[in-house]
Amino acid sequence: MFLPIAALALLVAVLSPAGAPVAAPQEAPVGATPLPQNLVVVTLDTVRADRLGCYGYFRDTTPNLDRFAADALRFTRCQVPIAQTTPSHTSLFTGVGPFEHGVTSNHARRPQEERAELGLETGATLRTLAESFAARGYATGGFVTATPVKRFTGLAAGFAEWSEPTQGRRIGREAIRDALAFLDRTGERPRFLWVHLFDAHEPYVAPTPPKSFLEKYASEPRLLAWLAERGFPEEVADLAQHGRDVVAQQNLYDGALRFMDQQLGVLLERLAAEPLRSTTTVVLVADHGTALGQHDHVGHGICWDEQLRVPLLIRVPGVAPALHEMALSTLDLWPTVAALAPGLLDPEWLRQCRGSDVLAVDHESRPLFAISGRQGSLASVTAGRFKLIRDERGDSHLFDLEADPHEQRDVAADHPQVVAALRRQVDAEVERQKRAHALHRRGSEAGAIDPKLLEELRELGYVGADAGVGDGGR
Repeated sequence: MFLPIAALALLVAVLSPAGAPVAAPQEAPVGATPLPQNLVVVTLDTVRADRLGCYGYFRDTTPNLDRFAADALRFTRCQVPIAQTTPSHTSLFTGVGPFEHGVTSNHARRPQEERAELGLETGATLRTLAESFAARGYATGGFVTATPVKRFTGLAAGFAEWSEPTQGRRIGREAIRDALAFLDRTGERPRFLWVHLFDAHEPYVAPTPPKSFLEKYASEPRLLAWLAERGFPEEVADLAQHGRDVVAQQNLYDGALRFMDQQLGVLLERLAAEPLRSTTTVVLVADHGTALGQHDHVGHGICWDEQLRVPLLIRVPGVAPALHEMALSTLDLWPTVAALAPGLLDPEWLRQCRGSDVLAVDHESRPLFAISGRQGSLASVTAGRFKLIRDERGDSHLFDLEADPHEQRDVAADHPQVVAALRRQVDAEVERQKRAHALHRRGSEAGAIDPKLLEELRELGYVGADAGVGDGGR
């Protein structure tokens, strides 16, 4: 049941955490170029930031992405709140953390009758980005390539046009074909388009990617040095069970990246041509990285940097390309885009987002939180030079990212006070998100906002002690 607009505005305003201002769209100055009327989001499944040429990798894995990056804003330290496909996409398209939206793991393998309960449930106080665009009359199209983002997850909410694979996955060019047809059909209507590409996700078996791509790269001294710098072990049990070694896995992954990039080039070429070039904001971002053997792990779903750090590229008409090295979360994406492209995003929807405009003059870095869907108690917080990981047993591990960017030396014993402070932050954030999730459900079920609910929001920290109701403590 949806609340009246006035009540909805009140509740989503107070749900903004105190001390986390949200950038609202600005009025375009007189004589400015026309506002962007389209948004295209491309999510690259299982793409490590450090394996792209535009992020310093020595191999030519992503020539099309690199060309796009040269004309875009490139963020070098973007982190996702969880390194699993379904919950990471859910956070991306709601602007809130996993425990708050309630999707904390992939659940494709669960019985069909359980899937609806485990998927995203939107309502009065929590909507998807697509739902916000649809409500404003945009044409909305979502075209995905793998089971973890199929309709049953709830991610299709708000999309008038949608396509997904009939099996577990499909080749990227099929989603791109559907996306191009969507652009043709919708003509001059304002559009929100999402394209999801799964080609860089294992297993790496021909014909997807084709054999020619899987055999494109061979072992070389530069690769061995790159692996050694990051502390890759020589052997990983999970790889050995499948008859592979660590180095061979790197070559297969790089070939899969190059295959994904080749297909992506067709879409990027279309978006670079007029009239889309002048009217479309384009966001390219990954849902998570992958280990490939680093930290003795093969896949993803844990809180190591190589699994949480993702590429983030944003191209906005009229905004000059630039490099940004501040730490940010994908939760900060939409408030930042709203400031870059005034009028593109709905200010009412932005109030539910937990992030802030990281390019604002007065922006202050905040702790970045992440959880693991694989081990529910595993979580991390990155604050300044330090990162704390609380493992599945409840033990704390601390890493000095300035001295040890690849998280190879646990220094928890050297900094007990830092550990204690960061541990409190992790525990508080997890609790905050869980309580916010319960309040979202209550707000939708009640159909009205009662004083008790507002008081609970204040206790939770979403309204400052001296803040007026509805101002979010800002």
